[in-house]
Amino acid sequence: MVFLVLQFCLLVNLASLTSFATAVIKNPKRGLAFAESTFKSDISKVNTTKSVISWQYDWGQTAPDYLAQSHIPYIPMQWGLNNITNFANLVKKQGAQIALGFNEPDFPSQSNLTVPEAVTFWKQYIEPLKALGIRLGAPAISGNGRPWLTDFLSRCTGCSIDFLPIHWYGEGIGNFYDYIWQVHGQFPSYPIWITEYASTSSNDAEVLDFIKSTTSYLDTLDWVERYAWFAFFRQESGNSYNLMDVQGNLNALGEVYING
Repeated sequence: MVFLVLQFCLLVNLASLTSFATAVIKNPKRGLAFAESTFKSDISKVNTTKSVISWQYDWGQTAPDYLAQSHIPYIPMQWGLNNITNFANLVKKQGAQIALGFNEPDFPSQSNLTVPEAVTFWKQYIEPLKALGIRLGAPAISGNGRPWLTDFLSRCTGCSIDFLPIHWYGEGIGNFYDYIWQVHGQFPSYPIWITEYASTSSNDAEVLDFIKSTTSYLDTLDWVERYAWFAFFRQESGNSYNLMDVQGNLNALGEVYING
């Protein structure tokens, strides 16, 4: 009888350990770009034991409650110049270890900064975070932003840039690979973060193949530190890259990306 009790306890403990191990296995590269503006509770689809997501951001300076309560590490961003004077305090207050710089300053409809402007504000408000041991991501450029980034890195003397965030949208797995390798070839000393990327094909099967192939490939590249598919939001007309359907359930893309 004692043997049976001990055997039962051992099985329970093994089951608990297996459950715990399953819950903590995350992909250290794979992140969540949270872009759902209406249904905030959809984050619950990511905060599960099956999810491989290891970090998240929403282009904001601090995590709103619904993201903070998800227990997924949040990375703050200084999107443009709004409230930039308070950015360092917000980063310190939330205990962040990484901070992201301006979002597509090379693009008129995004943060839209000249290189001299970006350098000035970087040195005044973002660079001081480095003294606290915080890793700093350069301004995130669009797919056509390499000339802007080249100029920024040249002018931002004494700036501490730990990695380069980049974005890509388009069609064709080969085109995506060509682009990221071109960036790596031009800036070989910097790790790369792909903080926005997606296939813009209207063919659902092509997009599914794209996300399966690219996530597997990115996981093999040691110079790609992290990546985030664009994006986590419900289905909208005109695109095929959303990770949820209209009801807020993970679609085929979401299952592949969120649950590995």
